[in-house]
Amino acid sequence: MFRQYLAILILFFSISIVSVGLTPWVCHAADSVKVAAIDDSCGDEFSEYDDELGGINDPLEGVNRAVFTFNDVFRRWFMEPTARTYRKVTPSIFRIGLLNFFNNLLEPTRVINCLLQARFGAARETFLRFVLNTTVGVGGIMDPATFDGMKSHHRQFASTMAQYGAGSGPYLVLPFWGPRDLRGTFGMVGDTLTSPLFYNGDPLAALIIESSNAINRTSFRLGEYNKMISGSLDPYIAVRNAYAQYQLKVWGEDG
Repeated sequence: MFRQYLAILILFFSISIVSVGLTPWVCHAADSVKVAAIDDSCGDEFSEYDDELGGINDPLEGVNRAVFTFNDVFRRWFMEPTARTYRKVTPSIFRIGLLNFFNNLLEPTRVINCLLQARFGAARETFLRFVLNTTVGVGGIMDPATFDGMKSHHRQFASTMAQYGAGSGPYLVLPFWGPRDLRGTFGMVGDTLTSPLFYNGDPLAALIIESSNAINRTSFRLGEYNKMISGSLDPYIAVRNAYAQYQLKVWGEDG
């Protein structure tokens, strides 16, 4: 299992070195890398759906606060220090390439959800993005599709469930994943089942790879969490409100 993971890392570094000669396509993502990191659905704090937020249904606040405290300690004392060290020692071209790679792995899930939502034009564009980035983009390390003006459609199973009338359910704070709701939690299961990583046959390797992905994404968002909760008398409420605002914003843009 260790050798498999080592082989993956060697492959990533090798491709990143080769991609230096194709830097324009890679660096095109740098201008929007913060947005890409936030919109990436593999491990964001905030899901990309919901059309019914007039207020937050939080009947499990006591449990949610306990999980929030755990996540807060984990983020402050492990995730962000690890990501900060990783950012210092890792070339930005490699970090951007890795971000592109994992984002490309999500495209098949997005195609499925675009089809389920009868968004056939979006499904076609997303499929073409996946093909172009996987081939010309060397397995998704580069993002020539965005460079060519192809839009990324961030559709998940949670948004599909919402379109067919599923209510959001109570607000939840999940260990490590952070804010969700009941619909988003079930949607995350669907997203996982359609992810190529789910079928690699080695759960430990998948966990290590996904952890590396989380650390890489966090390296693009250092300081954002502290900025969000700074000056707040209740960080839990601050994060919960940010979750609601983010959902409204993204739903309005791509609903």
